[in-house]
Amino acid sequence: MSGSLRIGVIGATGALGGQVLELLSESSLDIAELLPVATERSLGSEVEFRGNTLAVETQAPKLRGLDCVFLCTPSEVSRDFVREALKLEVLCIDAGGAMAGVPEAPLRVAAFGGAGERAPLLVAPPGAALVLALALRPLEEAAGLRRVVGTCLEAASWGGREGIESLFNESIALFNQEEAPEPGIFAQPVAFDCVPALGEIDAAGVSQREFEMATSLSRLLAAEPRLALSFVQVPIFMGFGASLAVETERPLDPALAEGHLGQAPGIERWDGFADGVTLRAAAGREVALVGRVRRDPSSPENGLLLWVAADVLRLAAANAVQLAVRQLSPVH
Repeated sequence: MSGSLRIGVIGATGALGGQVLELLSESSLDIAELLPVATERSLGSEVEFRGNTLAVETQAPKLRGLDCVFLCTPSEVSRDFVREALKLEVLCIDAGGAMAGVPEAPLRVAAFGGAGERAPLLVAPPGAALVLALALRPLEEAAGLRRVVGTCLEAASWGGREGIESLFNESIALFNQEEAPEPGIFAQPVAFDCVPALGEIDAAGVSQREFEMATSLSRLLAAEPRLALSFVQVPIFMGFGASLAVETERPLDPALAEGHLGQAPGIERWDGFADGVTLRAAAGREVALVGRVRRDPSSPENGLLLWVAADVLRLAAANAVQLAVRQLSPVH
């Protein structure tokens, strides 16, 4: 492997890590060495990268000498790597938003621009917040945002590879009329069911995930509109969908709103199906799909309804790699 950059991917065998590796392989980055790292569960595993087969490291790597490290791990794992990377002045990109809850951590969306400024740590918004920000930022710029109410549908992939495996094993057991395995990463069985809250519930009835997503999203929108997000886990393996009711500061015709969305980076206005965007249509895409933009009859002056769907893993990985390209590419 020829090149000049040495890059590490922590969590390389996970669902997000696999997407980051694939997009890194396709990127313009001049990579001399890639270091894939995972937990002991991946002992003996290998990954493919630009025609090479690389052994996965299961010991905590030395970050000294790396130009960039991607974190595709939960927050409890990411913290130690962030500390070491900052101490060694290694560019650290939190691909999955594990550190998004730290107020000092800069949230970055490559599609919003301004990501080329040099910084030692870049935190991508958690997948759902990234999708919603991409859909809402164009509307905010066009007419301001006063209020957003959303029902968000999360796939098992929000729990990573373990979440996908959990849904798969439960589904197979139920198809075979066998007793379902004990829930692993999720608090309760998820196959053939919808779970109307993700994470612990506080005294106000808000789940931990709803709070985290709303907090991250408010940091990505200039006006900090009132947000009310309800998350529902649905029995699908991959993808994310949200039905949004948006109240703007100024009237915005649905056709004009569609025009602004269609021109925004990171967004594709979908005309493929009359019944709206499907999660299957979004699979494998590096943009969020928006459709069914229409007037909200309960708020006819300033209200809009829309549907957004995305492959959150692919989108998050693409955002992280785009941030790296802007940081590591030579300045002409």
